[in-house]
Amino acid sequence: MILTHPKIDESIGNRIISNVIAKQENTEVRHLDKLYPDFKINIKAEQEALLKADTIIIQYPIFWYSTPAILKQWIDQVIQFGFAFGDDNYNLEGKKLIASFTIGSPVKDYPQEIIDKIIFHLQGLAEYCKMEYVGEIFCNDINGYSDGAKENAIKAANNHAQKLLKLINSF
Repeated sequence: MILTHPKIDESIGNRIISNVIAKQENTEVRHLDKLYPDFKINIKAEQEALLKADTIIIQYPIFWYSTPAILKQWIDQVIQFGFAFGDDNYNLEGKKLIASFTIGSPVKDYPQEIIDKIIFHLQGLAEYCKMEYVGEIFCNDINGYSDGAKENAIKAANNHAQKLLKLINSF
């Protein structure tokens, strides 16, 4: 799992989801914000981690209809020509890619046509690198501004994690 959340300790959804996945056998969670707080990504280490994986989960919160900045930088630097694509070097070919994200806003603010736009770049990345884009799993209303909202967010995050596990275990 490639995890990014700049304030994971304050997170409800991404913290729960990544903790559930981290407990699974043969799973590694690479929290980019903790590994690279200075944004200086160890490209070789990240590429080696990808080579070991059969399934790659990108886990993040939606920030203004996009990914957190470090995930964009990670993609730009790690998914390189000659490693992930080009010159007949498709080292990620056949690996499964899952987009897993949380949204603080309610469902009505993110209809399917918006979700399709949000994940378009990950679908394109998978196709360009000859990976299998398995799909996306996401949940809305992940915020903890009140007691009721916090309880709902915990429930939604746990449901999200179970859906993710079910998908992973179906391979």
